[in-house]
Amino acid sequence: MTDPRSTSDFDRLFYEDDPGAPSESAPGRRRPRKKKTGRRVLVGALILVLLAVLGLGAYGFYIANLYDSGKQEVTDEEAFGGARPETSGEGMNVLLLGSDARDEDVDYENSRGFRSDTIMVMHVPEDRSGVQIMSIPRDIWVDIEGHGQAKINAAMSFGGLPLATSTVSDFIGAPIHHVAIIDFEGFQALTDSLGEVEVESEQSFESGGHSFQEGTNTLDGEQALAFVRARKNFGDGDLQRNRNQQAFLSGVMNELISRDTLSDPTRISGIVRDFSPYMTVDSGLSSGTIGSLAYQLRDVRQDDIEFFSAPIGGLGTSSDGQSYLSVDEDELEKVRTAFAEDTVGDYAAQAETQHL
Repeated sequence: MTDPRSTSDFDRLFYEDDPGAPSESAPGRRRPRKKKTGRRVLVGALILVLLAVLGLGAYGFYIANLYDSGKQEVTDEEAFGGARPETSGEGMNVLLLGSDARDEDVDYENSRGFRSDTIMVMHVPEDRSGVQIMSIPRDIWVDIEGHGQAKINAAMSFGGLPLATSTVSDFIGAPIHHVAIIDFEGFQALTDSLGEVEVESEQSFESGGHSFQEGTNTLDGEQALAFVRARKNFGDGDLQRNRNQQAFLSGVMNELISRDTLSDPTRISGIVRDFSPYMTVDSGLSSGTIGSLAYQLRDVRQDDIEFFSAPIGGLGTSSDGQSYLSVDEDELEKVRTAFAEDTVGDYAAQAETQHL
């Protein structure tokens, strides 16, 4: 059987940097990066904080202070390019974004040269009956306002966080109400706070000096970081990484909502203390907002949290030689209808796993 990575499209799409990406010296960039930290970023962790807050009880004020003092915050102008959209009966959509830098001096409003390698949208329905998290592959080909068609992860480098937010909003056909950016290393800290996390892997592979078996793996923080970062190990690259990240989040949430965690205020405070410094959120995601939402989600359990992926049509090649993932337009219309009508849970329940 031919290794799919031997084909040029797979090789360019999953194992090289994006051709034609704006360089760090691109004209119009407001501020050069002072250093390259080498830190990678993963998204999806906001839901972990929401669920952790469920067990706060009398410790709520203390935990809120831990969260507020630990997180970094961006203004609505930096996150949305203007006023933050208000929710109006269609549920809440939170953009969970990964970027290749989270330095304190990053100007997210004009983050030219930075890329959002991992993208998810968390949907919380109006009736708060569950949570749905959709992964959007970074190489999916979309329209980016003012720049024509490009890979969706280029929006951050073209126009900063506001353009990334509006591009994802256009993609799902619904408003983005909040934004959270999370550093990969926060997942190592989170896992170590929990002690360990059980993760189901679809296949065996090696990454970062660690070996993972098909089936159940018990991970410490360092192993978790290697697990969620791995991409070049797989035939369909970023799609498998998305599935691994979803598997990891599922394992973490299972541990977070366990009786041992929720009944231990000291453990919860340690989780929030260790994890919040790796979060950058919009000004609307204060501890008060999260605490209120967490209370509304108090009856949500593991089976009420669903993961799915944006619909993929196949591989394509742009006129300038970039390999990309095309969109299944018919399925995308169903996704947009689900977001518009607050029926994402129904769509997620029947959505097929995306493979190439």
